[in-house]
Amino acid sequence: MIRRTLLLAGDRRLAFRYLALLGLGSVVRAGAVLTLVPLLSALLSADPGTAMPWIGALAGLVALGWLVDYRAAGAGFAIGFVLLSSVESKIVDRLQGVPLGWLTADRRAAAHRSLTSTGREMVQGIAYLLTPSVNALTTPAFIGVGLVFVAWPLGVVALAAVPVVMAALWASGRCVRAADAAYDAAGEEVGERIVELAQAQPALRAAGRAGADGSLVGGALNRQRSAAMRLIGFGLPGQLLFGFATQAALLGLVATAVALGLSPSLATAAGLDGTLGAAEVVALIIVAVRFVEPFTTLAEIAPAVETARGTLARLHTLLQAPVLGRAGAAAVPDEHAPALELREVSFGYEPGQEVLSGVSLTVARGTTTAIVGPSGSGKSTLLSLVARFHEVSGGSVLVAGHDVRDYDPGALMARLGIVFQDVYLFDATLRENVLLGDPGAGDDRLAAAAAAAQLDEVVRRLPDGWATRVGERGAALSGGERQRVSIARALLKDAPLLLLDEATAALDTGNERAIVAALESSGRERATVIVAHRLSTIARADRIVFLEGGRIAESGTLEELLALDGRFAAYWRRRERAAGWTLTASA
Repeated sequence: MIRRTLLLAGDRRLAFRYLALLGLGSVVRAGAVLTLVPLLSALLSADPGTAMPWIGALAGLVALGWLVDYRAAGAGFAIGFVLLSSVESKIVDRLQGVPLGWLTADRRAAAHRSLTSTGREMVQGIAYLLTPSVNALTTPAFIGVGLVFVAWPLGVVALAAVPVVMAALWASGRCVRAADAAYDAAGEEVGERIVELAQAQPALRAAGRAGADGSLVGGALNRQRSAAMRLIGFGLPGQLLFGFATQAALLGLVATAVALGLSPSLATAAGLDGTLGAAEVVALIIVAVRFVEPFTTLAEIAPAVETARGTLARLHTLLQAPVLGRAGAAAVPDEHAPALELREVSFGYEPGQEVLSGVSLTVARGTTTAIVGPSGSGKSTLLSLVARFHEVSGGSVLVAGHDVRDYDPGALMARLGIVFQDVYLFDATLRENVLLGDPGAGDDRLAAAAAAAQLDEVVRRLPDGWATRVGERGAALSGGERQRVSIARALLKDAPLLLLDEATAALDTGNERAIVAALESSGRERATVIVAHRLSTIARADRIVFLEGGRIAESGTLEELLALDGRFAAYWRRRERAAGWTLTASA
């Protein structure tokens, strides 16, 4: 845990200074404890005045220890803040490069918890957990070394006790580690389910199931309660074992000190001039008590240390998350190559379960390609592979003549405009959300993009216009208004390749036709790939690709596919019956 914590901080010089101060503090504390032997011997002797130098030495060591501890605490807090800043920055950077398939619900919850609830734990953990842990490990060892020079049997017993007690502490930790991990996982599930419960309130209330009892939240709370009971049950044997080892160490030291006071032969073997006096035996018993005190402190903070260990393990998992590989040399787009090519592309979210298989497709510049097919055929997955949200299992995806894996991620995103069906808006103003497409765009370009996306009408209607805050995830806007914001954002970006995943599904027919027309006229060289179900959108495409079972079943123009009277034609007729209209040739 100590090594992992300091490595996460990254500042080796600060970590070395911190550890050096902790080591010096332990030496000073051990020296102060050992000073009690000559001090008490002098105080209980015939001439108590001889104790004055030892009193001065003890006072000096206490003052020095206070100063060292003060500096060590400052260094500990400094490492804590450096660790917090470093870890948060590293996690954010890492998450921006991981494949989206890695971000499961559990991992998203772990990332959220790591970034929001462990900041104070990290800073305080250094000062209130790591510092006493290091002191508890090193101070008894230094006391044992010092006792070797007082009476070597005592030193041997003390030094032998250190690994025994630490082994008992390790065994105690092992007893609760698995249960602690289960409790931590149960806590993450509770947090995830509570957020889900809050977000799903409209649906739950409509179904008459708004309460937590009997719901997924209730089940998660029950599992957390069971995990807590298991954690307590596993912790008791370890605590008993550690307590036994600590008491055995204390009894061993006390028995050795008493034996040195009663047995002349043992005292002679230890190199002493006669047996120890009563004052020296009492002093050594006090030293023995002080020897085991750090272990007691360590036992008290052991549960918190195990929790911190789990936090560090969670952070380490996030920092070891797989990232999409970067190109050795950035690819230079070929402006004469097709906008998009898929060559025998295969992909599966799980090994052995392909969602796409052997898909080949070419999208020329300035054309619109509609991806059509039944639910689950891989339409949205295809677009996600173009954006490199996932790595292909086989084949290759080329944008402007180069494999997407050869692009720097930023350069690839610069060539893509993406509009998803599930629009994500930030809790900022309407203007700020649209300007994400191009933060440097002026008012004229912003107004043009808004007009093309039919967003200008929304801006005029809102009381604060462009300054209107859209709320978390755009909650202040309707579904159609959120889609218009997303489309305006993509138009403002003006990327050479536009990917639309049911981008107009929440719009009425009139607005949908106006936006599609604007997309077609906004850039002659822009290629557009659109996943669509509406017949009006499909009919305007230059080419239609019909996906079924993860493969391209048919491909061609609307007239060609209807004349073929195959899979697409059957799909078209079903959609016509559902929509209640038919396509007729113009006079």
